[in-house]
Amino acid sequence: MIGSVGRPFGAPFRAGVVMADLVSFWSAPKEPLDCLYLVTAEGKQPLEGLVLPGGNQKTIGRAVTELGVRGVEGEVLVTASPTPDFRRIACFGIGKGEDFTVHSLRKMLRRVLEQAGRNREYQIAVALPVSAHDLAQHDARTVALVELALADYRFDRFRSRPDESTKVDAVHVVPLKGEDKEELDEKLKHAHRVDSLIRLARDFGNRPGNDLTPEVFANEVATMFARSPVRVTVMGRKELEKDGLRGILAVGQGSVQEPRMVRLEYRAKKPRAAIALIGKGVTFDAGGISLKPAADMAEMKHDMAGAAAVVAAMRAVAEDEPPLKVVGLVPLVENLPSGSALKPGDILKMANGTTVEVDNTDAEGRILLADAMAYAGRFHPDVMVDLATLTAACKVALGSELAGLFANDDELARQLERLGHHTGDRVWRLPLLPEYRDLLRSEWADVKNIGGRWGSLPASASFLARFVPEKVRWAHLDIAGVADVSKSHNGLPPGATGFGVRLLLALLEELAAKA
Repeated sequence: MIGSVGRPFGAPFRAGVVMADLVSFWSAPKEPLDCLYLVTAEGKQPLEGLVLPGGNQKTIGRAVTELGVRGVEGEVLVTASPTPDFRRIACFGIGKGEDFTVHSLRKMLRRVLEQAGRNREYQIAVALPVSAHDLAQHDARTVALVELALADYRFDRFRSRPDESTKVDAVHVVPLKGEDKEELDEKLKHAHRVDSLIRLARDFGNRPGNDLTPEVFANEVATMFARSPVRVTVMGRKELEKDGLRGILAVGQGSVQEPRMVRLEYRAKKPRAAIALIGKGVTFDAGGISLKPAADMAEMKHDMAGAAAVVAAMRAVAEDEPPLKVVGLVPLVENLPSGSALKPGDILKMANGTTVEVDNTDAEGRILLADAMAYAGRFHPDVMVDLATLTAACKVALGSELAGLFANDDELARQLERLGHHTGDRVWRLPLLPEYRDLLRSEWADVKNIGGRWGSLPASASFLARFVPEKVRWAHLDIAGVADVSKSHNGLPPGATGFGVRLLLALLEELAAKA
């Protein structure tokens, strides 16, 4: 065993570097802010329900009224501020109130922050046009706070001179009438925590293959959890061979960087339920012998986004210590061509005894997941969720707005759809029919790792379903279209998005509460 560590007796868990709080609730500033951003809705007064400190609410209200604000979607109106609290006031229309969603709120806030960055506005205030009822229903306040906290995220690790010119230094959120300060402070604390976990996942996802190898990733995760309630084990070649994880070994055999699998285990004293989280961790994917086209191959550094989300979720488990049993499995490889690489036509015997004919070495993610899923059965989970940048077909089908969801349990599927809607990590359920198994028939083995062009997306999930332990409620999230953006999209900076972190946190929280 390469490494197995737990928390030394009496040593507290440190969640890592604490970022400076970018977001706070607004009180009258000592110096004027650069801009007050009002997110306005049709049919509502722009300042309805807001509490602007400083006693200038009526003056600002008159200025906004004179501006002719209607709140229609896409409307952007700017005026000089009539008070010394701000230099400018900008109104962004969000459309009709009944069309308000968490997703549209997130997009609008990203637009606001983009605008502030372009205008070099470093100190801003932001006001939202939703009633207390809306906030309670959608928990929009928390969603907004997380989005605002992420405003200054940039991956500058490899820049000689990081670009600070478009960063917002401080975001002051305007309170609403009747909001409880203690509750708001708790939401702000929670938002900064979620922000730090999403940053962790994004940072992992944005690192290039020469910096984040399977060994480096595994060692960093081991160090991260060394003083935590989560026990971490790094499995190398010897341990993978011993446990029959030949699929993971086969995918990684073309690279000089040897495979690893990180096992993260947490167990409460009296766990109410057992959950397994599995994340695909291909730190660079050239496709192996079935080589990918050169165009956009550099983006394949993001092929470990599922692993990053699972690590972030397990860090939250270490912080919260929920009444659950949780195991996180992160198989890590490079998928490269070489004289020793896995070949089309090779047949593998997987951890559960199933034999797989490798028809295409670029369908490697499902081989990793299959081994890890079968291995997870040893921990007797009630629920299993895997995340993977698995298929281009999912991106073709759903674009960059939704992750594909497959599940063998309707209740779990509905739960993930609902939580996805509320957190903004949206998913769309796709069919998992017995007929799709026929697409993977092999003349030489139990199953092929890939079928033909038609039905390739559900066929990939059908392949994984063979490796789900009996009586386990399972969901597969194909995050290929949402894990990263090649250029700014909906206000997201280019690179890894951290998709799945919010969703997993919400799922764990609900499972702990309901169990």
